[in-house]
Amino acid sequence: MNSNRPIPARLTVFAAVALSAAVLAACSNGEQAAPTVNASSLNGHTFVSTEVTGHQLVPGSTVRLHFENGDLSARAGCNTMGAPYAITADELRWTGGARSTMMACDPALMSQDAWLTDFLDRGAAVTLDGPTLTLTSGATTLTLRQDDAAKN
Repeated sequence: MNSNRPIPARLTVFAAVALSAAVLAACSNGEQAAPTVNASSLNGHTFVSTEVTGHQLVPGSTVRLHFENGDLSARAGCNTMGAPYAITADELRWTGGARSTMMACDPALMSQDAWLTDFLDRGAAVTLDGPTLTLTSGATTLTLRQDDAAKN
């Protein structure tokens, strides 16, 4: 083997890229990027609110979201609403007009239904970390925990 032969430039670039990737991996703080959320990761699951910041829920009420075959059903204490949904660029939103049951409830719960409909119509950044689903829009964050026994 002739050790005086020059190393091809593309091999040098490849080695530099591989070394950079190894250094970055070794220097990382061990945190992994949140996995991308898609319809298949939510399909068939129900999530119930555990915390809401930026909006005060009616005392004793919760928000429930159920994902099934491209449809998102939501309940905020009174009516059950639903519409097709999409997740695009890590943002979840209803993509069609929401349909709803038409029960007459306490005005505070009816208002909460309107708030949730608006929240889902506008869209929210979405993350899924294990059983925890988080939706954030503006100053409002809705944190939910998977509870498949709690279908709408």
